[in-house]
Amino acid sequence: MLSHTTSIRVRYADTDKMQFVYNGKYLEYFEVGRTELLRSCGLAYSELEKIGYQLPLIEAGLKYKMPAYYDDVLLNYGKNF
Repeated sequence: MLSHTTSIRVRYADTDKMQFVYNGKYLEYFEVGRTELLRSCGLAYSELEKIGYQLPLIEAGLKYKMPAYYDDVLLNYGKNF
């Protein structure tokens, strides 16, 4: 099983009026993790596309446990199944 951890610092632009990360941003953070997992294996998404491979995201689920705030550092842990 492959795994990779990416740290992401919350930018001010990622927060909403309540001052924590807007819920839709987490999916963007997941995409960063997915891309970095591929990179850690020596694969660039753009190179996979050039040879005809695509990796569509067909399902995503989130369970919010606590908010993240501006300047927090989040650890994005990704693994293949």
